[in-house]
Amino acid sequence: MPGPSPPDENGIPDAPSGSPTFDASAADDGTHRPMGTVPAADFWDVLYGRRSIRKFLPDEVERPKIDQVMHAGIWAPSSCNYQMWDLVAVTDPEVNGTLAKLSTQMANAPVNIIVSYGREFSEEAWANIQSASALIQNMGLAAHALGLGTFWITQTGGAERVREAVGLPYDRVVIAVLALGYPKVQPKRGPKRRPLDQVTHYNHYAGRPIPSSPSPADWEPDLLTTYQRARVLNGLRHNKPRAWEVRALEEALDALVPDGKERPQPPEGSTEDPRGRWLDVLPCTGIVTAKVSLLRKGFRFDVAERSQEVAEFCAGRVSPRGAAFAWPEPSIEFEAPPEGHYDVVSCFFRLEGLRESDRAALVAEMTRWVKPGGRLLIAYVSSRSYHGLTEKLRARRGGPKGVEYVLSPDPNIGPFAPLRPGDVTGLVKGAGLEITDRFGSQAAPPPEELEFRTRNMSSASGKVLRGIAAAARAFEKLPGATSRRGRFQFLVARRPK
Repeated sequence: MPGPSPPDENGIPDAPSGSPTFDASAADDGTHRPMGTVPAADFWDVLYGRRSIRKFLPDEVERPKIDQVMHAGIWAPSSCNYQMWDLVAVTDPEVNGTLAKLSTQMANAPVNIIVSYGREFSEEAWANIQSASALIQNMGLAAHALGLGTFWITQTGGAERVREAVGLPYDRVVIAVLALGYPKVQPKRGPKRRPLDQVTHYNHYAGRPIPSSPSPADWEPDLLTTYQRARVLNGLRHNKPRAWEVRALEEALDALVPDGKERPQPPEGSTEDPRGRWLDVLPCTGIVTAKVSLLRKGFRFDVAERSQEVAEFCAGRVSPRGAAFAWPEPSIEFEAPPEGHYDVVSCFFRLEGLRESDRAALVAEMTRWVKPGGRLLIAYVSSRSYHGLTEKLRARRGGPKGVEYVLSPDPNIGPFAPLRPGDVTGLVKGAGLEITDRFGSQAAPPPEELEFRTRNMSSASGKVLRGIAAAARAFEKLPGATSRRGRFQFLVARRPK
């Protein structure tokens, strides 16, 4: 038999010359591989060489190749071996035009393969979606081996509308669409992958079981470091701030750090940066750091975090990019912040996640990082506020348990315990600092927060709670209400010169 032809432009050799064309009607009884043009491609080359293709040539794709791609798909595993998938390969320009009106992502390739699965079977643990996804993965690899490209489309403009456009019966649910064609542009390198040791674990997540308790006392510091690193890098970085929390932050900055709103210009002939230096400690997702850096352009921002990956991520959220430092375990590669270097050191709503002994250690370290005469800014959730009541209500209705950090709406990034104001005062004074000012905010839930919190409650329950909150807001107008009972508490302390 003749040998394989030379590799094509993608490095994949073609099938041996003289091989029969693919026969979609070949029996698939599991006893042999069906006859067809099977490229002599190395599995690992195909696996690591496949790329998502976003620009395709208008050239028609030969039907035998489309069939072979789909045939590779149906050899994927499926839940209980039900194989309840149906594929519709759309090559008709008119039908593809209809699909393109639903989603522009379906306007790029000459072929759109609609992947559907049984609507009411294998739904436990989303087994239907898992089965269809395995099929799509197979098709993507097969297409690359055949010199074709694919793009996995989930933004279809409505699964039911796609189903109706191609005439699938109601008992089929559209899972995704796979665009197929000859690549117009073939990326040579794929996107950078996160290191294996960041996403893999043996026997237990982070090496041992993660505590289910929101109490900081139940968490070992190194376990919290590993857990938060994984959570932040796995998606929490995309969280968005909430309006009522941003408002509290802006009000506190105006009251406690009124300077630095505008970027100062250097004196004529000077090359030195006249801005002050600000270190934000344990920013976690960096949402607060990014917001404060926009509100106080008169400072350059650095960050200190538990792990280097999270610190560098947060440092990249400010402009110009800040420096990334370590706490509590610096090393040669990941240094501690310089002593006496910063005009302002801040810690926003992170003391609540630390053990009591670690809180004192962190405040002592932050004091060393502040310049003599510089300011330490601490924000925390008060245990004397309505915060505890809202957490009890959320728990009663079966909501997620755990911490809900300010300006970080995912409730599962670690332990959290609101603090007693007297304890925070003791930490600051114990570090040798002088408290110069305080600010309290939101002694009652603001209307937009109540709407958000009660959105899934019954109309009657939500109405009752909103009524109670409206009455409580009258309490905010009393002198000293927010300073004593505000949920969000801020204080500024100065390091003696």
